[in-house]
Amino acid sequence: MKVAIVLILPCRVRASPLDQTVMLNNGVKMTTVNLGTCCGSHPSVGLAPWLKAGGTGIDTAFDYHDQKVIGQIIKKEKIPRESLFITTKIPAGLGNSTDCNPDPAIAIRYAKENLAELGVNYVDLLLLHAPCGHRHPVPDSTAANAALWQGMAQVLDMKLARAIGVSNYNSEELEALPKPVPAVNQCQMGVKLHDDATIKYCQKNGILYEAYWVMNNCPFTDSRITKIAVAHNVSASQVCQRYVLDKGIAMAVGTGSNPTKVTKEAVENLDVYGFHLTDQEFKT
Repeated sequence: MKVAIVLILPCRVRASPLDQTVMLNNGVKMTTVNLGTCCGSHPSVGLAPWLKAGGTGIDTAFDYHDQKVIGQIIKKEKIPRESLFITTKIPAGLGNSTDCNPDPAIAIRYAKENLAELGVNYVDLLLLHAPCGHRHPVPDSTAANAALWQGMAQVLDMKLARAIGVSNYNSEELEALPKPVPAVNQCQMGVKLHDDATIKYCQKNGILYEAYWVMNNCPFTDSRITKIAVAHNVSASQVCQRYVLDKGIAMAVGTGSNPTKVTKEAVENLDVYGFHLTDQEFKT
């Protein structure tokens, strides 16, 4: 089973644009631009500049193997825990086959391991990293997803997380989950790549859609993008980020790992709230 991705350019579905924070369906406020620490954006290089640039959202995962470093940097920078929005994930469908046994205790165990690695008492958002069956075949992926989700609900009740959600779920997988409704569904998304059916489902059902790999799906040299960038005196990457926010979608975005560039990248990634795409630009 793989996540359904639909490639459509352009996408003309426009929701309410997002500002610096958004209210989740359980009343928790979430930052809309978060530092993603995966895949060439290691926190040992990028996190301190992100925090110094005013960034407060951090997106990590058990599978990224960087949570201890994140905890150490937060402590070194003396950032009050309550001023941060920390997202992490438990492996689920991205883990080994036993991580998708239909047992709620698996989610609780991983939640506690994440907290221990980060050195915190709670996270703001905990996600199932992928639906079961995403990497390894399982006898009944629907039952496994439901059991893990029941464990996530217990994590919420235990106050180990302020909100819970999923990642890489399509609309059918979301529909099959028991209550509570996920607060967030984080998926690969950008100007060039978007699963419009799942985005529509999430926005209809009060689930915040959050994008990752926004820059991987940004056509930096496309003349339409560069023209919009010139019109707003911003970069092509900022146009791609604003496109996501103007669709009512939050994001986790990296800064790379080049020490000479991470500060500039952090500042630029956070400086996307001073403009909006016009209706015509959005439809281009």
